[in-house]
Amino acid sequence: MAKPYRGSPILELRRAQEHMKDIAAVLESLKRQFGEEGIVFAVIGATAVGRHGHFRHTEDLDILTTPEGLARIHERFAGRGINPRAAGLRKKLIESEHQVPIDVITSGEKAGGEGSPIVYPDPGGPGFVEFEGVRYPTLERLIEFKLASHMWGHRLHDAGDVQRLIQANGLGESFVASLHPDLRPKFLEILDLARREKDIE
Repeated sequence: MAKPYRGSPILELRRAQEHMKDIAAVLESLKRQFGEEGIVFAVIGATAVGRHGHFRHTEDLDILTTPEGLARIHERFAGRGINPRAAGLRKKLIESEHQVPIDVITSGEKAGGEGSPIVYPDPGGPGFVEFEGVRYPTLERLIEFKLASHMWGHRLHDAGDVQRLIQANGLGESFVASLHPDLRPKFLEILDLARREKDIE
């Protein structure tokens, strides 16, 4: 991972470009290595948002696997290229060659935290699609994850991702039927904001 620059926007833009190349290289590596080990995973987070039409910068790679998959990652790759970012951490990893952080979520966790009605499912099941050998959540499931993360995890940027996904995919009121009932009012609120957003001339 290219180190951040302080004080130079131009140098930081160049660093960001190099870092995105590193993330792409790590994703290719995970696809190959995890495939060889039978570890089923899906990409979530900013990279999945990009798959559905809104590309933005990110510093890390977010993946979803099963608890067994996480145990297998530690068993097969700890000390061999994918390591905890600090002692005792299980889900905060780093790929050593490119220094790309990898954040892991396991199936069964609640998106956004306690109180959320959205539970991350097995990435090998329905609700995910494969593209170029990598699994991603469908647009419906990705928006559910993002809405739950915003509502119960108080992550404002996830609401922004939903707004951009609405705009990138031309979504309307009919889309709400595909979402969990507890998420529908928030989706409609963000839909209204997306429609009222004004371009700066």
